Amino acid sequence: MKEVWAVELDLLKEFKRVCNKYDLKYCADGGTLLGAIRHQGFIPWDDDLDIAMLRKDFEKLNEVAPAEFKKPYFWQTEETDKGSARGHAQLRNSDTTGIIKNEYEHQRNNNFNQGIFIDIFPFDTVIDSEEKLAEQDLKRMKLLTKYRETLDSDDFFCFKPWIDESGKRHFNLKKVLRHFKHKLLKDSYVPIYNQFINEITKYDTIDDSKYVADLCMPLSLNRIRRFRSDFDNLKEVDFEFLKIPVFVNYDRNLRMLYGNDYMKPVNTNSEHGGLILDTDKSYKWYLEKRR
Repeated sequence: MKEVWAVELDLLKEFKRVCNKYDLKYCADGGTLLGAIRHQGFIPWDDDLDIAMLRKDFEKLNEVAPAEFKKPYFWQTEETDKGSARGHAQLRNSDTTGIIKNEYEHQRNNNFNQGIFIDIFPFDTVIDSEEKLAEQDLKRMKLLTKYRETLDSDDFFCFKPWIDESGKRHFNLKKVLRHFKHKLLKDSYVPIYNQFINEITKYDTIDDSKYVADLCMPLSLNRIRRFRSDFDNLKEVDFEFLKIPVFVNYDRNLRMLYGNDYMKPVNTNSEHGGLILDTDKSYKWYLEKRR
């Protein structure tokens, strides 16, 4: 894991270089924010780095990133690497492997870059109107689920049953039938994905709302919401042998994320659901092996 962290810290160093060059604001978020405050580095069982940016800085970075990040670094969005379709960006090292196991098993035809990565999340306006917010949140979750299902259905064809923790065997007939339907109707995830992006960015012209949120993640609003004003009030703290910006008022954000006892370590599973990690082999070797 320390070898993986070394790759990720190198990615962070390169990310910092480009952001500093163009005066772009960013800060630690999620487990990286918690790690910076509680451990002055990685949470011992964490496997990635999470970075937050307001949408305006994220889009500025999108404009310059393809020219700035040279091999082995690769700036991955749906625009630079078709099929990745996450809504957020990932800065990857193309000479390594960081493949999400579920995608390795269920997206048999994907060829997008799957090197070790750090996540960069755009934060969009959360409108103050509770009624409109509820409507937007319902729409974005439906669209997110639909485009991910369509993306998975393009490749999924597996009659192998899976076994849960109790030892019970399951056969996911629904996924198999969805695959046949997808092939028959020749569905594409692209228009649904574009609708999803339009939905999460629809209020970004409003720049005085109380909250912003990482709306590309399939999580409840209470976990992905941050105070807009906190992005204007940052400080640098130690993160391993580097420095990383965090919210000056990090406490209220960590309480929203992890509860009042966030300083008490709790060993939990990765939200990625498992990763294939290799610092010596390129992801291309694993994709070829899968074929």
